[in-house]
Amino acid sequence: NYDYIFDWVFEQNGSIRIGVGATGIAEVKTAVEADATSRPAGERRADAYGRFVAPNIVAVNHDHYFSFRIDLDVDGPRNDFLIDRLKSETLPEDNPRRSIWVVDEAVAQSESQAKMTIDYNRPAIWRVASESATNHVGYRTSYQLMPGMNGNTLLAAEDYPRRRAGFIDHHLWVTPYAPDERYAAGEYPTLSEPGMGLPAWTAADRSISDTDIVLWHTIGMHHVVRAEDWPIMPVLWHWFELRPFDFFDGNPAMDLPETP
Repeated sequence: NYDYIFDWVFEQNGSIRIGVGATGIAEVKTAVEADATSRPAGERRADAYGRFVAPNIVAVNHDHYFSFRIDLDVDGPRNDFLIDRLKSETLPEDNPRRSIWVVDEAVAQSESQAKMTIDYNRPAIWRVASESATNHVGYRTSYQLMPGMNGNTLLAAEDYPRRRAGFIDHHLWVTPYAPDERYAAGEYPTLSEPGMGLPAWTAADRSISDTDIVLWHTIGMHHVVRAEDWPIMPVLWHWFELRPFDFFDGNPAMDLPETP
């Protein structure tokens, strides 16, 4: 009932923007809304799990999840996964300012240290860095994965769909490259068992330091269907970006021609 559009935009500043667009026909059910005064006590509204989009038609609440497998080789196959945590620092009493924020860089050594979940109260920059190459001021060349709009799962941990799609537990996973590890939820979309894919692979907590690594970025959409999404939904876009971070010695777009 849905069509998905995947768009890769190669920017002139060295960034790659990746978008996924959802469109199609929302899943619906028939329902008749009883007058509130005649509804039995404790009975849910007919649109308790969705919204009316037409008379007697309820489009149900649902999610869309995607896992992007990104095999980056930044200046060669030997890379590290860096986590730049942005932290508040209290300044001395005699300083007119009371606080400032600093960057605390850490290198993830194993898969368990690289299971990332977006938390705006604890911001961090996620980067894949070269083990040996540096830019002109000595920083390691790297590319940043910069998430866009996203969502956390609302399903209970023991809920069967969540256990089968275990990759949705985190917005980012990092694994060492393995040619037979290609699908985040396991080999078979409709026949997989709970725990297959990323949860099973990362249970070994393998090293991801100074090696060929793969990023797995999860995008989640919570869809509360509007009247405007019926009968055909306009395309809803979610984006993220692979962004050069100290990869170049300056802005690579500075010498672009004035005219196309």
